Amino acid sequence: QAKRLRPHHSLGTARGMLSVRALQAAARRPAAVALPRRALGGGAARGFAGGGGEGTPKKRRILGWLLGGTLVGGAGFVSVVSYRSAATKQATEERIRSKEEKPFPTRADNLKRLESGETFDVLVVGGGATGAGIALEAQLRGLSVACVEQEDFASGTSSKSTKLLWAGSRYLVKGLCKLFSPYSLLHPKGSWDEFAGTWHMVMGCFTERTYMLETNPHLTSWVPIAVPLDKWIIWPPPFGYYPAALGPATGMFVAFFKFYDALSLWAAPSSYVMSSRRVREEFPQLDADRMKYVTVFYEGAHNDARTNLAIAFTAASHGACMANYAEVKSITFDDEGIAVGAEVLDRAEPGAKPFKVKAKKIIYCGGPFTDGLRELSEGKDVKPVVNGSGGTHIVLPPYYCPRHLGMVDMSTSRGSFLFFLPWEGYTLVGTTDVSTKPDLHHEVPEDEIQYIINECEKYLSPSLRVRRRDVMSAWYGIRPLSIDPNAADESSASRDHVVSHHPKNGITFVSGGKWTTWREMAEDAIDQCVKNDKEFAAKAGPSKSLETPLLGTGKTEFFPEGWNQALAIKLSQNFDVAYDVAQHLVRNYGTRAAEVLSYAPEGSVKGSRSGLYKHYPRLYEGAAATTGYPYLEAEVLYAMDKEYAVSPVDILARRTRLAFLNSTAARLTLPRVVELMGDRLGWSQQRRREEFEKADRLLQQDFAGPAANKQGAAMRNACAADIWEVFDRIDAKKQGTLSRPGIEAAAQELGFPLNDTELNQAMVAMDQSKSGNISFPEFLAWWNSSDEGEALRSQLSHGRLKGFYKTATA
Repeated sequence: QAKRLRPHHSLGTARGMLSVRALQAAARRPAAVALPRRALGGGAARGFAGGGGEGTPKKRRILGWLLGGTLVGGAGFVSVVSYRSAATKQATEERIRSKEEKPFPTRADNLKRLESGETFDVLVVGGGATGAGIALEAQLRGLSVACVEQEDFASGTSSKSTKLLWAGSRYLVKGLCKLFSPYSLLHPKGSWDEFAGTWHMVMGCFTERTYMLETNPHLTSWVPIAVPLDKWIIWPPPFGYYPAALGPATGMFVAFFKFYDALSLWAAPSSYVMSSRRVREEFPQLDADRMKYVTVFYEGAHNDARTNLAIAFTAASHGACMANYAEVKSITFDDEGIAVGAEVLDRAEPGAKPFKVKAKKIIYCGGPFTDGLRELSEGKDVKPVVNGSGGTHIVLPPYYCPRHLGMVDMSTSRGSFLFFLPWEGYTLVGTTDVSTKPDLHHEVPEDEIQYIINECEKYLSPSLRVRRRDVMSAWYGIRPLSIDPNAADESSASRDHVVSHHPKNGITFVSGGKWTTWREMAEDAIDQCVKNDKEFAAKAGPSKSLETPLLGTGKTEFFPEGWNQALAIKLSQNFDVAYDVAQHLVRNYGTRAAEVLSYAPEGSVKGSRSGLYKHYPRLYEGAAATTGYPYLEAEVLYAMDKEYAVSPVDILARRTRLAFLNSTAARLTLPRVVELMGDRLGWSQQRRREEFEKADRLLQQDFAGPAANKQGAAMRNACAADIWEVFDRIDAKKQGTLSRPGIEAAAQELGFPLNDTELNQAMVAMDQSKSGNISFPEFLAWWNSSDEGEALRSQLSHGRLKGFYKTATA
């Protein structure tokens, strides 16, 4: 204030100083309006009101120094951490660019090596994220490794996730809620130990998330996730924690996500808050008028199947012997009952015979199917230790979600999380969480699709109704929940994965966990193997996986500078390829993208109509201009030569993700994929027919599409939006109700006239209020509950969908 008032002449200076002294004197005088003493406590009230005597100014100065020191220290700490974080990121980028992309053996080469009689240090059974990760970890540490998978890499749980690499915000919230609950007062030590375990796990997740996002930028990206808050007080309270009911009003959620940012040392972009006005601009699909505000935080996102493939091929490039469609038929033991190998069958080759693979150590990585593997070594009566948790995901058109922003509902009707995310240009919604039995090809429960549709309408604008026929694809994944049968203490270990060593046969199994912690699980598993084996302890070095980038970041012939942010632009310019295709190739292949384009057959690449770029044949050519699927036929050829693809489903579900994005498009593309593979691999006409029928059957079983299949469903409920279309069609005069003549006329128009008895039965079933007019809630309740009206429902629905099915068929 003195500096601002200081004039150039002496009188002004004196007046300025007097003004400052007057302000200081006023500050020392008692305030005219003091806070109530009872609100602050006696001593505090006296101090703030000026009744504290001579010590009050000194206390204020001390308080000011403490407050100022805290702010300066905090700002300095954040600055130092931010500087170190930026320096670390730069060093990581330089390290991954300096690597050379290593070639790796073909699948055929690896099968020959498996049959050669070589004794491997480690045989990993299972080629999901965990199994491929353990193969990579062990190989990097100097052990010789073989890894076999009975189907394709990532054919199970690892390709059917929510596509997030998250640091465990839910675990942290639940841990904090339990720590600050009455339970902790009764059990302080147990509560603290449990929270300490959760804290350790979450901090590990932060480390793994940072590794994936910074070391593998070609496979991962940050995605902002909105948490919509449409009430100042939430009831019932989130996580059953009563103080959280005041979260929106107190800013508790905003503070939590700032704390979440700090735990990662600000490796992720900072969380922020959006007003309802900004929500209209950034997320127009949300019902912004209802929103009090929206808080946004960041998590990692990836294409899970492609990440799994990158882990497997990185292991192969470092010397691991990786083979998909190599099924373990039995385990071999020495005279002391120790497992020393396995009998393996190449399932990709009709008529193949099993062969023996020798190994000093066997590790099971079967995920939810671990108990089935344990039966091979422990017998059919082995006690199950892995339970399955089933989760359904659906994919909706792009217009249901912004391309740059997702959403999460943290309080669904089941009490679980439901994510609403942009993924591969479309909208991914999931997941559910139901107890289930492990099944590699589990049909998608129609009831779960229905549940997701109903839940995701919760925060959307009333003008945006999610219809059942908007579901472009849906799938069902099973997550393993495990306990350690060989542990001395089976109590909760606060870690969500298990590494269990069998003391008699020497086999270790690894199960549980989540996508984010695949590398940590691999390190834990090999650490235990080294600890229990003197030969391994002498041979194996320290873990190197945390500094090892996955395939696709290093230098190549086409990109000698290695990976960088402008790679897609360079690819588009150098090869005249459409930019959406260039982005897709770089996101999935990194610096190997140019090699993929080189697989386009000569003469197949032509100029586009616009003349801006060359046209590389796409897999789903008929809809490429409207739906934006960037998958190329060249990828099919590359996948067979370089990425161990042996079946059409490998191409449609995991090398590309077409089946996950549009199950109908995948089945339409299937004949062309079979043709390309048959020509390349020399399949006979009979083999082509068999491959087509098998792939078509798997696509129908593993993926749902726009048409509902209620066979076997526990409930018959339809989506409210679909039922509204039927109601609105019958309510031709838009009165908001249906009458008996209206239903009669609609039935006549739709081509199924009803007699008086049928009309009377329908009216009695619908008209619960006995008013003679049927409201939409009554119509909705009748549709979803009445058994007597099944035939009428079917006719009404057929009339509604008749035009749609004609269009779809055409």
